[in-house]
Amino acid sequence: SEIAIACVEAHRDADVELALAFAAQVVPSFCTADNDRLIKFARSVKSLVDLYQDDKDNLDLEPCLKLAIQEAELLSSPPGTLQVPKVKFGKTGLDISVVTLGCMRFQQEWGPRITNMNMVDGDCQDNLVQILKRGLLEFGINHIETARGYGSSELQLGVALKQLILTKQIKREDFILQTKVNPMKNPADFRKALEQSFQLLQVDYIDLFAFHGVNYPETLVYMFGEDKIPKPERKEGDPETCYSIIQEYVKAGKIRHIGFSTHGSTDLILETINKNVFDYANIHYHFVGSYTASGGGHDGQGNRDCVKLMNEKNMGVFIISPFDKGGCLFIPSRKFRKLTLPELEPMTFESQRIWNHHHLFPGQHIHTYTAGAARPSDLDQPAVAAYWHATQNAQVVEKVQRVSARLLKVREEALGKEWADTWWKGVPKAAQNKHHVEHNQVVWQYNCLLAFGLYHFAKARYHSFENNKKNWKDDKTDDENINSLQPGWGYVPGLPLKPDVDYSDDFVNVPEANKARVVEAEKFVYEWLATKTTVQEDPKDEHDAYKKAKLEEKEIPKDWQDAYDMRTWRDFPDRERRLYS
Repeated sequence: SEIAIACVEAHRDADVELALAFAAQVVPSFCTADNDRLIKFARSVKSLVDLYQDDKDNLDLEPCLKLAIQEAELLSSPPGTLQVPKVKFGKTGLDISVVTLGCMRFQQEWGPRITNMNMVDGDCQDNLVQILKRGLLEFGINHIETARGYGSSELQLGVALKQLILTKQIKREDFILQTKVNPMKNPADFRKALEQSFQLLQVDYIDLFAFHGVNYPETLVYMFGEDKIPKPERKEGDPETCYSIIQEYVKAGKIRHIGFSTHGSTDLILETINKNVFDYANIHYHFVGSYTASGGGHDGQGNRDCVKLMNEKNMGVFIISPFDKGGCLFIPSRKFRKLTLPELEPMTFESQRIWNHHHLFPGQHIHTYTAGAARPSDLDQPAVAAYWHATQNAQVVEKVQRVSARLLKVREEALGKEWADTWWKGVPKAAQNKHHVEHNQVVWQYNCLLAFGLYHFAKARYHSFENNKKNWKDDKTDDENINSLQPGWGYVPGLPLKPDVDYSDDFVNVPEANKARVVEAEKFVYEWLATKTTVQEDPKDEHDAYKKAKLEEKEIPKDWQDAYDMRTWRDFPDRERRLYS
């Protein structure tokens, strides 16, 4: 502890220097680590020291530092030590790694603008190749997941995989490739998009195909036809559907297994599972909630009902975005990090909770989750967690159970047991009210703030509603606006709260005992998360900057502040767009 405190005092504003000074004394082998690993190590240690100095009575620094040192030791271990284990992916029979390489954070940019590799920066593609090498060659991850809707991801991934295959660093049979395409109203458009995925990925077959974004009831019509009933095979005279096209590709050997991904409601996901034609599904289901499906299910536990049903049908269970939509755990609040320590770091806790879900809820297995890597080091902590899962499972399960119990206890103390158990009852989603507000998500954000201080996460989620409002045109009908925002609206539905609107008509199904608390919760969310501006009326000069709207800033409670930020540099798709001549 004394060594860590001294290193932080000497190098508080110099991450690499801090990491080297501390590592030299406690884990010398880590001094050879790359820059990103050193920066993450330093930020972790610095945060631990700060948390300890602010709350010495409730945080034991020594075991927390030991956890960071153990991770550093494993990341310095000989090649082949950190191997991500594999499990049977439900009825597909595939041996799939328990960590999936998600490919929506490393591409040059979102959108369809990039059409060839001349438009991709060399450092972006080099980074992508290094991520593949870290994941596939160093850690043994064998599942890669992308989508037609991920901008230039398929293009860049196809080139990188071809390069690795041509240089005999990997074989096509070494990895399981998944891509996803949105169901479309016009099947011809869907076929065109599917063919484009094959061309960009430069493969003869796709192991796992998913209908992307089964987010609202109309997608079932697009997949199966007006009756929403899947046909075993298309007969002469039957209209072509997106599903019949995929059946054609399966018959030709170009697609091996069919699934779907979703940000939809729990009820819609259950309906889709019960079509009995899917081998697997990609769903949100995290400790803090189920993202857009938070508050869903028969008991308000979101997509846990879906996990249970998928197990009954022997489907592969794939969890989307546990570290982002599951609470921004790469930027956890100080409170949340303190609550998972000293047993586990926030990301490691979520990893172990997923893999050991059947120990918490017997019979409900989860197979894998996606780690959306923007840089090679983003795969490090998932790989370390997977190593502990494989080699120390009994101890890990005990830790998960202790941390889960602690978090649930704190949640109940912060919210009150009655509210914690019933907050979701009668609270509508955007599709269920005339104001198009995702009340379920808004109240969930309140719970996340009050219980765990997840301010960065809640702010980001609320900002998605504000982005929708920016593109909402008052001269269009509601249906026209929603259609113009598709498919994005399906993934991040909802408009922001308006402080002058009475939403009581939306809460007719909320139990009487909860109505006042729902209103209170939404006022609280608006106060803390809504972007507010002030404009000074009397500028000294017409060019004065204060003519512009200025963001009002609130002082964030210390426990809500970021413990650390494990993004060592800005992700490529979030950067300024490159200009092309």
